[in-house]
Amino acid sequence: MNSLKYQRSHFSKFGSGQLDIHIDFKPGWKFNDPGSNSLCPVHDTVERTWRHVNFFQHDCYVHARVARIRLPDGSVRQVGVLWAMEGSSFTLLFEAMSMLLVKEGMSLSGAGRMVDQDSRVIGRIIERYVDQAKKEQMLEQVEVLGIDEVSIQKGHQYLSILSDSKRKKVVGVGLGKGKEAVLEGLEEMESRGSKAEGVKYATTDFSPSYISAVLEYIPNAIQIYDRFHLEQLLSKAVDTVRKQEQSEATELKKTKYLWLRNEQTLTPKQQAKIYYLSICFPKIGEAYRLKELFKQIFDYADQLGSIQDLKEWMKIAATSKLVTIQQFLNALRSHWSGITNYFRKHFTNAYAEQLNSTIQLIKRVARGYRNIDNYITMIYFKLGGLNFHTH
Repeated sequence: MNSLKYQRSHFSKFGSGQLDIHIDFKPGWKFNDPGSNSLCPVHDTVERTWRHVNFFQHDCYVHARVARIRLPDGSVRQVGVLWAMEGSSFTLLFEAMSMLLVKEGMSLSGAGRMVDQDSRVIGRIIERYVDQAKKEQMLEQVEVLGIDEVSIQKGHQYLSILSDSKRKKVVGVGLGKGKEAVLEGLEEMESRGSKAEGVKYATTDFSPSYISAVLEYIPNAIQIYDRFHLEQLLSKAVDTVRKQEQSEATELKKTKYLWLRNEQTLTPKQQAKIYYLSICFPKIGEAYRLKELFKQIFDYADQLGSIQDLKEWMKIAATSKLVTIQQFLNALRSHWSGITNYFRKHFTNAYAEQLNSTIQLIKRVARGYRNIDNYITMIYFKLGGLNFHTH
């Protein structure tokens, strides 16, 4: 289409109106057919209209006679246009703007209001681009796979998120948090070229389903239990001690987050309070000291490269009479192999945990998703590392 003809409609007296851009081609023009690599004559035309980005405050539409050409074999095919995807009623620029608004944090409904479209229209645009990108863009072989669950709705509904810890992107999503969910995510990953048998390391929490799934579906992977999950378990043990002591001591009320925060993040005043309360309440003081020492061991693990310090910590903790500490020790012993693997390779589920926070933000911005497929589409849109061709 080598001839452009512009026509502007009349504006209303209030200053609002519509700009119409008409695109046409010269009589006798021939179009190239990529399949046969030949110039083909026009058989007939189809009138098409596309919604374009606003021109100042005015709605803007592109109109064109789209040619249908006769191919060398006698069949007829409609030619594509440069400004829109096949089958779309929006220009590429309009779709790019809509997607950018959502990418930068706006909800589907908010983006819809900005471009004067229903939120479902914006959702369908994003879905089309995500589906196309996933089909066209193959994954590099995932070597370090993070597996974590994320809550999606009330009533204990979850998604299992599989992520490439090195390249920082989501590579698979499964419904639920059982073995089947991991398998579903792996099938998605493999459909895009990354093989489960090629995964060298898998980081998980202590979920029996995830542990079993790695053993069964990712047999070549060395399983590593996430250090942050261990620290969370120990923090819960500390908080249980606080609750037990608090029932008899009003001084411990409203101190929960003092005990759970890392010591180096406390202000001098908060550190002094922790020191005072630890003397007054030796049980919570003991649990807190063990928690801080445990974290230091993992912080320095990448420098020392030895698990001996953790073994020494376990000997100290074994002398504790606190039930929750003994329960935590039992959890360490029963998952010892995956814990020692951390000290060899230092891989964690930190990126998977970061994804969890971002995914929860996606849900909050949308105020929830009634359709799980739409939720998964948004996860890939924002966290899948996909490239969208909108020009």
